[in-house]
Amino acid sequence: MLVACAPREPPAPVPAPAPTPVTAPVTTPAPSASPPAPPEPAIESPTPVESKPSEPLTPSKTWPFVVWDRAEAFTFNHLLYGPGIPLRVWDATSGWSPKIVDRKPVTPEQASHAVEWVVATRGDLEVSKCAFPRHAVVLYAGDTPVGSVNVCFECGDILVWPAFEAPATGPAAERRHSQQMKAYKRVFPQWQRFFRDELGFPLTPPLQN
Repeated sequence: MLVACAPREPPAPVPAPAPTPVTAPVTTPAPSASPPAPPEPAIESPTPVESKPSEPLTPSKTWPFVVWDRAEAFTFNHLLYGPGIPLRVWDATSGWSPKIVDRKPVTPEQASHAVEWVVATRGDLEVSKCAFPRHAVVLYAGDTPVGSVNVCFECGDILVWPAFEAPATGPAAERRHSQQMKAYKRVFPQWQRFFRDELGFPLTPPLQN
């Protein structure tokens, strides 16, 4: 006897899996061949900074009329002469020259010789009308500048601060100048040897515009 079979129901559809999102691969930058160079440090100006004296200055009867304890030599003004440029590396009116190029400490013996040469020529001695010193010696009491002598090897002039003596007029000025010139002929070559041979400063440095 034949038995009729009931038709099977079709299987329920299985949902397809959701597609996996594709993300771009993360790339790591390759290390550079060499690390970046650090920034160059700023170059400090050689211009010295004045500091106030911690103790009262001690007077002296000899130029610069204050007891000093150390000294430095300078080159400055390596440029053509121009209006408004200080003619001394240091004085109480202008302060420090803004055109300092080099500086070196000098021994007490060398500083004493500088003072002797100032005394011999009785301070300032202008033998031309175009003084423009580029070499100098500064005397200090501690950190306080108390005197400067500034020499021009192009014109031959010597400018000092503070003044060695009060200006003279008439016959007194003529006698003083005559005495100064006699000492100058002996002293000026010593200034040349001091800056050139002892300190190694060029007497005619290359100049800038």
